[in-house]
Amino acid sequence: MAMAARSERATAVRSRVHSGGVAEARVMVKRTAAVAHVTPRPQLVVVPRRRRAARLIAVGCTIVFGLMLGAAAFQTQLARRQLTLDTMDRNIRAAHTQYDVLRRERAELRSPGRLVAEATQLGMVPATQTEFVAMDPDVVATVQRKGVGDDQTASVSVDAEFQQYAKVKAQAGGAP
Repeated sequence: MAMAARSERATAVRSRVHSGGVAEARVMVKRTAAVAHVTPRPQLVVVPRRRRAARLIAVGCTIVFGLMLGAAAFQTQLARRQLTLDTMDRNIRAAHTQYDVLRRERAELRSPGRLVAEATQLGMVPATQTEFVAMDPDVVATVQRKGVGDDQTASVSVDAEFQQYAKVKAQAGGAP
């Protein structure tokens, strides 16, 4: 087969002599003959890498795992806070109950019937008549000053205090 291809090429090639003579003969190719035994090369195509899909799946799974972990943590926080709220509600109900009990006890202690019973046990008797006692304003002011416990107010006389009170009232326009 190689011989047949060579003979075909030989007919296509001829020798040409240029200015020098036979010694410098050079073979020139008129045309190229087709080679029958060479098969054409297959066309190469770039195949996309499959690792990209694997990476996307791994990233997606990681994100879903993180979201699920966050949801579980959120549910845990909600449950813990709900327990705290329930405890506070129980404490508030207990405080309301105690408040109601204390109000009832106070009402019983202040009831007129009980006060009469306690007073008679102590030897007190009901009054037969009522009388109002008029008190001097100097005595009232002195008692009030003594209750304060401050020695500086003792140096100011009662008249001076009333004068200061009158000045303040005059500046305030008589409003309390």
